[in-house]
Parts: sequence; C-alpha cells; structure tokens
Amino acid sequence: MASVSGSAVEHKGTEGIAVVSGGGRVVGVADQAALLPVYLTTMRQRFKDEINRLTTGGAMRRMLDGHPRAAELAFPMAYLYAWHWLRHNVHDNYRAQVLETFRGPRFGFLMDLLLCDTAEQFVRGYVQHWLDHPAEGQKQWQEYQTLLAAREGNTGQLIEDILALWQGLGLFTQTYMAEFKNVAREERERYAGMLGAEDQERLALVDALPDDLQGVTPRFDKLGIIPAMGCPQTCRHCMFTWRPPRGKNEDPEQVLDLVDQHTDSVLFTGGDLTKQLDHFYAAIRRMRHIKNFALLLNGDFADTPEITHDVLGKMAQAIKSRPKKWAPARVLLQISFDEFHNEVYVDKQGLLAERIPVARIANIVECYPRYAEQIQLALLHKQTAMNFSQDVLQKGVFARLAQELGKRGHQIQVQDVKTSPRLKRNPKSPEQPQPVLKDATFVLAKHPDSPVLLTSSTIDGYGRAALLEEWETVKEKDLLYQVLSEGPPRGESFDIDMMLWFNGWVTLFNAVHICLGDLYRDGMEKIMVRQRKDPLTRALHRFDRKLLDYYAEVRDDLDNKIDAATGPHHLFHALTEEAEVRLHMPRRLMENARAT
Repeated sequence: MASVSGSAVEHKGTEGIAVVSGGGRVVGVADQAALLPVYLTTMRQRFKDEINRLTTGGAMRRMLDGHPRAAELAFPMAYLYAWHWLRHNVHDNYRAQVLETFRGPRFGFLMDLLLCDTAEQFVRGYVQHWLDHPAEGQKQWQEYQTLLAAREGNTGQLIEDILALWQGLGLFTQTYMAEFKNVAREERERYAGMLGAEDQERLALVDALPDDLQGVTPRFDKLGIIPAMGCPQTCRHCMFTWRPPRGKNEDPEQVLDLVDQHTDSVLFTGGDLTKQLDHFYAAIRRMRHIKNFALLLNGDFADTPEITHDVLGKMAQAIKSRPKKWAPARVLLQISFDEFHNEVYVDKQGLLAERIPVARIANIVECYPRYAEQIQLALLHKQTAMNFSQDVLQKGVFARLAQELGKRGHQIQVQDVKTSPRLKRNPKSPEQPQPVLKDATFVLAKHPDSPVLLTSSTIDGYGRAALLEEWETVKEKDLLYQVLSEGPPRGESFDIDMMLWFNGWVTLFNAVHICLGDLYRDGMEKIMVRQRKDPLTRALHRFDRKLLDYYAEVRDDLDNKIDAATGPHHLFHALTEEAEVRLHMPRRLMENARAT
C-alpha cells in the first residue's frame, strides 16, 4: 500500500495505479495530487460559507429564535453545527487539511475541537477552553460567562443543556445516501401515479370539453424526445433520481415521425443519453423537417479524443448524409458543465475522483472545431455566486477547463459576455439584486471561427437539489414574489411544450410528471387536442394564481411550499406533483369558467 494525501492507494498491476469506484475508472497517484488542491479549495470555501451563514449571516440565531439565551448560545451552537457539517460533507482523510487554513490565533482552538471524535467532546472542549483561557474583552468569553452564571457556575449543566438543545434541532439525522434514497422513493411514488385512476379521470374531463380549434393541425416551437430517463452519476443537484420503467412495446420510429410532423426543432434529453446515441443519429437521418437537433449529454462519453471524434463524427456525418431537398439542419450539442457535474468528491475507498472529469469536457472542446459546420457546441452551466463577477470565467470549473486545455497547447479567448436581463440576488450577499453573468462565447485561439457557447441557468430546488446548502445556488425568489403578487412579467411563462417518451408517455417540458396520455394507446392527435384544451396546462402556462387557492383547498402546506420554492417554475411544479391535486385543479378551473 502507498499513502497519497492521507489516503490508502491500492496498486493494481501497474505502479501508482488505483481503482476508483463509481464507473470503474482507473486513477493514477499523480491524479490524486492534482485533484487534492481542487477538493481542498472547494471544501474550504463551502466550510467558510457555512460558518459565515451561521454566524454573521444570523442563521443559527434564527434557528434558536425563542430561546431566552439565543444570543449567547448562537456562537457555540454554530460551531457545533459545523462539527456535524464536517462529518456530513468532508471525508475523514481530508478533514484536518480542510481546516488547516483557518487556524488563526483567535479561534484556532476551534479547529482542534472540530476534529474531536464526538459532539460531546467538542462541547466539553469548548467549555474547558474558556475555563482555561479567560478573555475578558472577547465577546464569546463574555457570552460563556453569561451562560455559566445562569447555571450557577455548573459547567456540567451547561454542557448537558447545549447537547440537549442541539438534539432538539433535529439536524443531520440522516446521511446523504439515506436522504438521496428518500428523494428517489418520493420520485418513484410520484411516477407511480402517472396515468393512474386519478390522471385518467382528469384526462376524461379534458376530453369532454369542446374543441374550438377542431381540424387545426398545430405547430410547436419545439418538441422533446426522451428515449429513457436515467443517469449513472449521483450529482448533488440532480432533479431526477429515479429511472421510470421502459415501455414493453416501444416504437422509436413512430415517435420520431410524429415529432417531425409538428415542429422543426427537437430536444433529445433524459439524463445521460450516451447509451441512446444511435437513436439520435437515426433521428437526424429520418426527420426531414427538423432544422435544429438539440442533444443534452453530461460529457462522460468523451473518455478519449478518439472516442470523442467518433461520437461527434457520427453526428456530423448524419447531418451531411441528409438529402439536399430536406430542411438544412444542424446539431446543438449541449454538455452539462458546472461545479456539480464536474465536482471533485471522495469515493467509497477514500480516494479523490471527478464525477465527470474535466479532461473529458476538454476532449469535446478540442475535437469540436473539426465538426463546427454541422455542430454547435454549448456548455450548460448552473448559476452560483461566481456568476455575479468574472469569477465564473476565472475560477472553479471553467478555470480547470482552461488549465487542462492549456496543457494541450490551447488558449481560451472569451469573445462575448452577457448578463441576464433580470437582476438576481447573490446567495452569499443577497441584500440587493445584482447583474448576473448568464451567457458567454469563447473560442480556442487556434480555431477562432469555431465559437463555443457557455450559457447558465438556475437550479429548481426539487430532487436532490432540495438538499443543497442555501448559498450554493442562485434562486429566483424575486421573480417568484412578483408572480405571486402581480403575475409574471412579459415573456415569462411555464413551458408546456410536449415531451414524447419512447415508453409512450407525453408530458410537459417544465413538468414531466404531468402526463397528457399514452402515445401508443391514445394517439398523437388526441393528445395534442388535450394539450390545447386542458385547463390545468393552460393555467400553468400563465402561472395562474388561482392554482394556489385550489391547492390550499385540498392541502394545508401551501405556505411551506412557497417558502421552499426556489422560483415560480419550481413552485408550480411542486403544487401539481400529486395526482389527487392534479384532478382537483382542473375541476375547479372548469367550475370557475362556467361561473364567469
């Protein structure tokens, strides 16, 4: 065994090679050394942000609201929280290294205490520190004195009270894996109701409504195709964590033909579609009317430059093989690229690994110029606090990409940067809305005519994303409050274009749990009529605030839903997740329409 950065590395045949779980990737000792500073920098920043949120941000004080000694308890409770947070988020092998940079003269003792084996040892050590090191001018010592005086100098009682208070908060009671399993179970239960009795009753109500546009063949700005939903990764922000069943009698060609008849723009999505790429190539060769073929991948396919050229080459060749009399077409290859998809984490063996290695994204960027005539490459990024400055292009995952490409002799040149038309709040300093960098265009200096798009968006807080720290992502709370108070601004809507699944489901872009029917059983014509007649679909599209009232008629947690929502799309998604509610809402909408 060889020791690398405090981790045990098992050699497998070749000197310095370790097998890493999660995809069976082989990671070299040198890779561990390269990943360590990335991991430490990230975890130190996350730790610092949590401490700031709890202390100067007042989060712990708010958690203790109502306690008579909340002001004096907030500081020790914040660091007791930090003790638990470290065990929840930082592997044993790296905890001391993460804390090393915070060993200042004033609170260095806390870093030692945070390495204690138990929470009780931490609290005892905290109390003992102030007994042994009185500091009359220090605020925390004065607070300690106040707490001790309230217990007539009984340090044992103070320790017991702090531990009991922590227990009452009910925090960190489950591991991430247990929480992830709960999220997956909830999602599985949600999909289990898809086209069940209540959904069928809802669709029957819709079918009974008159059709004012009978005989009109609709056209859509876009349609989506989901060959399958699933991904082998376990990204912390993932909104979809359960794999719905595949259909027994899937007919991909029928789906392709139907989509081709009703739009000129299609998006292939569904998690990681690496195993479904043959369907994408076939679609390009089959769908004569489509001009824009968008495909969302996580980049994990690009294991080597050779494999990357093979995949991109097949896309380009499929475009070139289309008959000249067909609509001219191009591929929009969208690759997920952010602090979550490309996170450095610790695997089950205690080794560092990347979820999606940045080197694979570099393979895509490097290979892309050869196929730029047929393919437009876009990197899809999730907004964080870095988007409020040039940091998003100089730090984090983008800096790692630039460094990797630099090793290969490439230089990134940023050509254009655009901010979002709407101000947003920096999650680390949310006092005032600020401009947020949303889009950028860059090229490799050797290929100035092959621009790569970088576009960012927010993360809706459902699925695993609901478990993210408050400061980790940008929210759309201001937009939510505007929608709730006065309606959506011009141009803002809930996307109700349809997603066609190979298993037969037809759902909505912004709500894949709302199903308009089974394509193979009901037929596309009937489903399209439902889409334009369905009062619930129409109400969602315009963010109809009556839906909140109707939700409150059958559920008592509306305020909690609003508080938890990261934006209006998330809220209206959450309000319609249960089949019973989805049935109640159109009933009430129809009653209201008849009354007016």
